[in-house]
Amino acid sequence: MSKRIIATHLLGLLLLGACSVPDTLKDFDSDSWKSDRNGCDNKRAELVDDFELIRKELYGKKEYVVRNLLGKPDSEELMERSQRIYFYYIEPGDQCQQSDQRRTQMSEANRLQVRLNSVGKVSEVTYYRPVVAETTKAE
Repeated sequence: MSKRIIATHLLGLLLLGACSVPDTLKDFDSDSWKSDRNGCDNKRAELVDDFELIRKELYGKKEYVVRNLLGKPDSEELMERSQRIYFYYIEPGDQCQQSDQRRTQMSEANRLQVRLNSVGKVSEVTYYRPVVAETTKAE
């Protein structure tokens, strides 16, 4: 009986560890990103360069990794064949003027778009409008 309890606890710990953000993504300031709901405080705009450093590492990651890293999406769209797109605004726009109950259409503000395939893995990470990284601006 005690072996079963120990095995159950070990399995629980393994599952908890599996739901965390991978070490390669831990340098990103996830808390600031999550706290700037709808991009209205402009914190996400300041994090775009940091996000660009990890953007390609998201490809192939599971949905829970995206949610742990970026939080609940500001909006999402269900596509055919169980694909989904998560939207995260990165700048203030009309979405900041509307209450959550009245928000029926997407704002024209720039946003991050994360496409998840039918098995819940990231297949595409793009922006509504292209973003110019600070390193490119400096050249």
